[in-house]
Amino acid sequence: MSNTDSRKNHIYFAVCPSGAEAALGSELKRGRFGRSEAQVGGASFAGPAWEGWRATLTLRSAVRVYRELGRFKAGDEESLYRGAFALPWEELLTPATTFAVDTRVNNPAFRHSGFAALKIKDAIVDRMRERVGSRPSVDTTNPDYRLFAHIGTGRTVVSVDLGGRPLSKRGYRINAVEAPVSECLAAAAVEYSGWDEKAPFLDPMCGSGTIPIEAAMRAMNIAPGLVNPQYSFFGMPDFEKDRWEEMLAQAKAEVRPSGKLIIRGSDKDPAAIEAAMKNARLAGVGECVRFEVSDIEDFSPKPGWGAWVLSNPPYGKRLEADREISDFFRRLGQIFISRCKGYKINLFLPDSKAAKEMMLKPDRYRPLFHGGLEARLYTFTIKG
Repeated sequence: MSNTDSRKNHIYFAVCPSGAEAALGSELKRGRFGRSEAQVGGASFAGPAWEGWRATLTLRSAVRVYRELGRFKAGDEESLYRGAFALPWEELLTPATTFAVDTRVNNPAFRHSGFAALKIKDAIVDRMRERVGSRPSVDTTNPDYRLFAHIGTGRTVVSVDLGGRPLSKRGYRINAVEAPVSECLAAAAVEYSGWDEKAPFLDPMCGSGTIPIEAAMRAMNIAPGLVNPQYSFFGMPDFEKDRWEEMLAQAKAEVRPSGKLIIRGSDKDPAAIEAAMKNARLAGVGECVRFEVSDIEDFSPKPGWGAWVLSNPPYGKRLEADREISDFFRRLGQIFISRCKGYKINLFLPDSKAAKEMMLKPDRYRPLFHGGLEARLYTFTIKG
């Protein structure tokens, strides 16, 4: 478990939106995180304490970063309790700290995840009461430490959430509109689009601006954690404030000027564009991204730009009738074919039917999930 030695190596697991594992894996490799490996639901890596801090600060596709505290076999409720009790909780917790336990259960021996979480909670407070004479309190709303246990058939892994909050909540999107793409999913989509960070980048249905903002933050090398660098690991025994402040200073020093970058977002909703402009300023890219009120019907970018388009068109509840959906995507395809010669078009689409309505042959697609809905990120090349 954790101790006061920040040099001790740990195993980490970064969680990402379903379908974004390869994007997260690429980030870890570029960042030279040790022993990184993409897995279902995220990616693992290893390193000393400060590598976990760096991950929370810099990873764009990660929703949470967990640091493993211990693992053990648990085939029933009693062995789960014993395994959790055996972990040295007094090295992490004090009677004054609060905690919460979340679980994911993939073991038929356990009735439901809530009961498993209760057994682990009981083990923690019993251990603390035995070792230090008093127990910490549970706070499910705003705990000092959010613990997570993955209970499988072969082993149980217990971890602490280093961020203490979803890392998708960067802190800039306080002005949102209906059906936004999460920050982490937008970052993964930018990764998958293949954008070279030099060509113009356009989102003609940008809503509150998440996709172009994430593109600008990437191009300017603004670490996503710089917007709101407040994390649970600040209270951990091995946290080194001086090292963390050096890490923050380095991240700020590595921010690049926008230069000649062209990043634009447009939407027919004036309220969405107003929100997008405010969000961009909070993210530090207000001077890099240009937003304007404009309907997709009026989307007519500069010929020969060779731009990248990445957008989340309306579908589902935003387009109710089947005929309305068909007409919209058919018209969208016509707009891209007639006005975007030589462009790369990347779109979140609900299914293959929408892609077929556009009369475009996709280069590829990736299944992704956002807003509780399955979607696919399609990539098309509009031949010149």
